[in-house]
Amino acid sequence: MWYVIQVYTGKEEETADQCRARVAVGEEEVFVPLVERMTKVRGEWEVVRTRLFPGYVFIETDRPGDLYMRLKEVKAMTRLLKTGEEITPLYREEEEYLRSLEDEEHVVRYSEGYLEGERLVVTSGALKGQEGKIRKILRHKRLVVLEVPLLGREVEVTLGLGVVEKRQGGGNPGER
Repeated sequence: MWYVIQVYTGKEEETADQCRARVAVGEEEVFVPLVERMTKVRGEWEVVRTRLFPGYVFIETDRPGDLYMRLKEVKAMTRLLKTGEEITPLYREEEEYLRSLEDEEHVVRYSEGYLEGERLVVTSGALKGQEGKIRKILRHKRLVVLEVPLLGREVEVTLGLGVVEKRQGGGNPGER
């Protein structure tokens, strides 16, 4: 099961490295979910990776009871997210949903698609089939805002999506 650790924003990778070295035991995996986006660098579009959830590190473990005590070995602020006094993992559906977006390296890959009238059709990448969860399209920045379930609530995250063309609505699917 996945558990979430709150850390200082900007220190996610550094804290994750400390957790891997001092906290993780056995098959436990510590990771920072990343997202691919396009950004202009010297006038050219390039793929960059940023944090999907700034300020959070994830750990996959089946030993949450002693995880809290083991986190005291980390020389940085770490706060295991809880519900009340109980250490709470992500809900099974939330973990499955995040797994469906990410690859095995915990990266949400850049997506591409097109607009047909006002309707977005994603043709490749992590957002394929997720059109209904997209709240906002920032077409010129090649970004979308997506609602993602996290610990019982919906959290907005910004993902990379290139809209490669705009088609006229209606007509046959093959027409332009």
